[in-house]
Amino acid sequence: MKYDRKIIVCMILIGAGLIISILSYAGVLHGDRFVGIGSGFIGVGILFFLKQLRYIKDPQYKEEYDLALKDERCRYVRMRSWALAGYIMIIVYAVGGLVAYIFRQDFLANFLLMSVCFVLLVYSVAYFYLNKKY
Repeated sequence: MKYDRKIIVCMILIGAGLIISILSYAGVLHGDRFVGIGSGFIGVGILFFLKQLRYIKDPQYKEEYDLALKDERCRYVRMRSWALAGYIMIIVYAVGGLVAYIFRQDFLANFLLMSVCFVLLVYSVAYFYLNKKY
């Protein structure tokens, strides 16, 4: 069951990439960036699919992968990496919002600064929830 869900996600990524690329080539979606987005989805879907096939077929890889997934050091490093990425994202968004205000790009500035507020709100709610739970 667990394998099936991951393979379905891979197929959805590949399918979404194909649809976006075809719509871009047909002229429905204007701009070359949509071809890049579609190709990126296709590439990620294929790579995840190959990784999942290796996980299913290679017992040694499966054992190493499961061990790394449950290892406390790997969990700690993974959590610290997410935390660092979140801090950097908040700082970049805040600085970008201020720069956008300086250059009178009000819509972009509002979007970036509201994104910072949203992330901090989600962080606060998650902190209080997890603090009560654990």
